[in-house]
Amino acid sequence: MDLRQLVQKKLSSEEKCLKCIEAAKIIDDKRHLRIIAITEKRDEHAIFIFTTNRIPCLSSEDMKLETVLPVESQLRCHAETPRGDSSGKPSTEFLLGLKSPEVHILLEMPQHKSTQAFLAEIKRAQDRYRDQRWKALSCVRLNDRDSSSSTTWFTDSFERKTQMNGQGMSAAMGSSYGSRDSLDAHRDFDQTDSIETMQRQLGLGPGIELPLGAKPVSSREAVAKRILMDREDEFVDLTKVRVFCGTWNVNGKSPTQALNKWLVVDERAPDIYAIGFQELDLSKEAFVFSESAKEAEWQEAVKKFLHPKEKYRKVKSVRIVGILLIVFIREKLAKHVSFIDSDSVPTGIMGFMGNKGGVSVRFTLQSTSFCFINSHLAAHQEEFERRNQDYRDIMSKTRFKQFVPPLTIGEHEAVFWIGDLNYRISNISIEDVKTSIRDQKYKALLRSDQLFNQLGTTDIFRGFQEGDITFDPTYKFDTGTDVYDTSEKSRIPAWCDRILWQGVGIALLRYDSHPQLRISDHKPVSANFEVEVKVIDEKRYKKVYEDIMKKLDRIENEFLPQIKLDKTECHFKDVKFIEPQVETITIANVGQAYVEFEFINKLDDARYSKPWLTITPCKEVIKPGLSCDVQIEVYVDKSTVSSLNSSKDNLEDILVLHLHGGKDIFVTVSGNYLSSVFGSSLEALIQMHCPIRQVPTTQLVEIEQPGSLGHVDLTKTGGRLYMVPKELWRLIQHITNHGKDKADLFQIPGLQAEIQQIRDCLDTGEPEVLPGSVHSAAESLLLFLECLAEPVIPFSVFQQCLSASNNLLLSKQVLSQIPDYHKNTFHYLCEFLKEMLKYSEMNGLEIKFVATIFGEVLLRAPPSASKELGSQRARRHRAQEEEAKKAAFMYHFLSNDVLS
Repeated sequence: MDLRQLVQKKLSSEEKCLKCIEAAKIIDDKRHLRIIAITEKRDEHAIFIFTTNRIPCLSSEDMKLETVLPVESQLRCHAETPRGDSSGKPSTEFLLGLKSPEVHILLEMPQHKSTQAFLAEIKRAQDRYRDQRWKALSCVRLNDRDSSSSTTWFTDSFERKTQMNGQGMSAAMGSSYGSRDSLDAHRDFDQTDSIETMQRQLGLGPGIELPLGAKPVSSREAVAKRILMDREDEFVDLTKVRVFCGTWNVNGKSPTQALNKWLVVDERAPDIYAIGFQELDLSKEAFVFSESAKEAEWQEAVKKFLHPKEKYRKVKSVRIVGILLIVFIREKLAKHVSFIDSDSVPTGIMGFMGNKGGVSVRFTLQSTSFCFINSHLAAHQEEFERRNQDYRDIMSKTRFKQFVPPLTIGEHEAVFWIGDLNYRISNISIEDVKTSIRDQKYKALLRSDQLFNQLGTTDIFRGFQEGDITFDPTYKFDTGTDVYDTSEKSRIPAWCDRILWQGVGIALLRYDSHPQLRISDHKPVSANFEVEVKVIDEKRYKKVYEDIMKKLDRIENEFLPQIKLDKTECHFKDVKFIEPQVETITIANVGQAYVEFEFINKLDDARYSKPWLTITPCKEVIKPGLSCDVQIEVYVDKSTVSSLNSSKDNLEDILVLHLHGGKDIFVTVSGNYLSSVFGSSLEALIQMHCPIRQVPTTQLVEIEQPGSLGHVDLTKTGGRLYMVPKELWRLIQHITNHGKDKADLFQIPGLQAEIQQIRDCLDTGEPEVLPGSVHSAAESLLLFLECLAEPVIPFSVFQQCLSASNNLLLSKQVLSQIPDYHKNTFHYLCEFLKEMLKYSEMNGLEIKFVATIFGEVLLRAPPSASKELGSQRARRHRAQEEEAKKAAFMYHFLSNDVLS
């Protein structure tokens, strides 16, 4: 059905949809599909903005009214036109800003005849308004029913439609305005352009000019893009750019030396700089809180020492704690940069501490996508498997959410991975290592390098390349010297600091270390590359595009999409907490037309699958005669485990596989979940006298119900309840016995495999001794506490705890209100932590750090807590304030007598 007909179904009989178009609304640097319509009623006009839960929109039921903008004197239109290329040709997209006194909206629209017609309709509506000299009607006065000189059409229509949507007036009218992050510059939104001026500026022409850096929003565009990729040799020319990548672990030091010996290594200036730092801030508090005074120092130092022959603009910088990535581009190339985005993945303990992890920046230059990752992986000679796990986490969890669906690292054409990867030289004595360094026998030494031995033979950095290493190992030096570690630990020298790349058309020019810089115990490393960049010839592109559209017209008229699935049912047996299982469905295109499939939301559902289910890819285009493997993954994590334990949810779902232009196919997913103490409630756990796997399902459901203790007959349960869960006691006893003198306790993450073994041990009762390292046991303890269905400090007193956090007496009063089994557990944990703090000289624990870490898991905001509004900076400030209050509350009980 025509889009305008769908909109008309949402209107009353007196309202008429004149024009409508699909566009992307920019909110917090992300694109969200919207349907924009110009409507008329008795010579009054308004712009209606609808959300849709299906792409493409197939039914009026898929649409919900979000915002209404009356076309009147206070409506201001502003075009943000991206700069054209060097030849002065217009951009293939533009941004349309709509502003009223209460609503600011930014829309990204394609160049297309329908867009031109849409703008012309806005102009005609504005002309009519001016001609009739209507009184201004702003969104903020839509509810003013007493004004006889103001129409009530917008009010009545909007209220009626938003009630049908199930939302209130304020929710729909409170749309936020955001703009793209374009080289960290903010455009001015407050100027007004006439529609005629915008049309002249935009040079709107026939055909959809599809930006190759973007993900398409419609089915036809998706197919066209896929064919364009296959035929890009017909309209793409190649040019080359120079890329400089640098990495340095600065060990918490400030920039006291000039950086030009690192950043300027060639007469020819780089076109792109990607510079990564690790260990910018080494304070333990900074592991959780995100502010760092060191960042500004290093940002300024880098800007000061970029290549003097060129001017640069910052594309983006991103940091978590001590891991900082800064990307610059030559000023002359800045106008060709688009689709800038970033992400960060902490891999520290519990997955939220940023002392280890990765940060990334992506953008498109001309028509080539670039991705830079800076990472700091797990330390220590023997922990190479932990480093591998960190790499896998960063690779799998990095998502650029500006795109729908989000882009992954592997979806980019040029990828550069830099950082302190921490891989060591092993199975060789320090004397032999130093002899090989002195004799510059690097190839022989590399045979003992942990990363070198995995490249090309395992999944670690699969598809990545590294240049020949012809420089001394870059770690560890006595600070301020070129002498390897002379401390008591006498660490074996290693190439911890590395630069790798992935992609076609990338040539390494040089790979160096820079021993002249002696600020840190690491030496900085750099690599220079020459990268082929695709530049589109607009005339040739347009010719190919028109040819594709003609062929698509013919194919769509003659053939319907046809696919064949190898199965429509997936069953997962014995699913466990934090242990993924994957099934694969093969979708074959057996027809003669391109097929685009997509898993879509079921009626009234907010997403296409339950939260424990992931589909990759969730949408794709398949050529005739080819097939696509779709991975169906079940993964029960801390956000879903409680509902499965209590049987509020089960492992059953029905997926709707939608063919654009074809029928829907249903895929059934089922499985059985093995209950775990992770995700149970304290109330249930203190009633279990046997391992949870031995508890009958009906009994488990019964004791997991809130208030179940009130129905317990102690004569039938042996006459006793546990003071604290026996599983918690086992974890704490193990850590107490083996972790008092363990360095970096609660700071080094555990191994996933060992945490899974500890889970099985607690769930089954076997073996008697917990397996794995004490670091895995420590993370298991935090995970156990974080997964409790109701936190140790119940949701009901969360806000009271924050309010009382600056006063010990008030904090104790709040604690006296909670149930005894919660109070006993809290007291037990505090006594355990105070015992561990007695050995801080050996295990490195500090009371403020412990209060911060355990404050996060013992005090959690209720699920029903409203999300904070405001700017990103304001939200971050409020989150830091809340974290500080949690830590302060815990600090009272760690520094005083809990039982007094």
